[in-house]
Amino acid sequence: MSTPISVFLITCNEQETLPAVLRSVSMFAEIIVVDSGSQDRTTAIAQEFGAKVIHQPWLGFARQKAFAMQACTHNWCFNIDGDEVVPEAVAKSIQQQVDANEANGLRVYFEDFFMGQPMHRSSHKRSIVRVFKQDKTRYPQDRLVHENVTVDGPTQKVPGTIIHYGYDDVATYMEKQNRYSSLSAQEKFNRQKPYSLAKLMLVFPLMFFKEYVLRKQFLSGARGLVHATIDAMYAFLKEAKLYELHRRQKHK
Repeated sequence: MSTPISVFLITCNEQETLPAVLRSVSMFAEIIVVDSGSQDRTTAIAQEFGAKVIHQPWLGFARQKAFAMQACTHNWCFNIDGDEVVPEAVAKSIQQQVDANEANGLRVYFEDFFMGQPMHRSSHKRSIVRVFKQDKTRYPQDRLVHENVTVDGPTQKVPGTIIHYGYDDVATYMEKQNRYSSLSAQEKFNRQKPYSLAKLMLVFPLMFFKEYVLRKQFLSGARGLVHATIDAMYAFLKEAKLYELHRRQKHK
């Protein structure tokens, strides 16, 4: 028999993409949805797909995901977001590698859709450990954003790519990067990291060159230009907001 896997998601107003997401993981043993206060049909959709829905006020990314993981009844867990669709071949590969039990975590590849298409370069794909044994995994409680898990023991890569629709339009991408840059700056400030005027001046052009030229976003034409500019703006905003936090503390 297949090793049971618990899929868990943290959600808030995900009704547009959630049906496709839940349909894509319906082969797994359990689906846990931890919702932080959706005002749309997110929780109703989750229940229609047979998911166990838990209401939990927002704790922050890492703590919210740790709470959801602890709600899972199986040791093997698979974390996805409410805008990530898992192709059937990837889901089957995950199940096969979990059944083989040769690692404590599995690293899966993600590709962001932007303006209705993926970017035209393989290097744009990112890999994250999202499948893991609960008793070998922990979320970093000091992280406010980019809360990747730490797994004790070996990990393996899963072939194929999960499709992320959460950055598909410019407004959403900018909104998320604005929010994430605030969290990242606060995290650096909490660690007493100083700001740098040189970095504040140079980070935007250097990051734009890295994204547009070195990482070949120019191959995506005008979409690549827009995407690379937002990526560079995200890097700049992190430094600008860190500077602002230090300045406000100094002038209290």
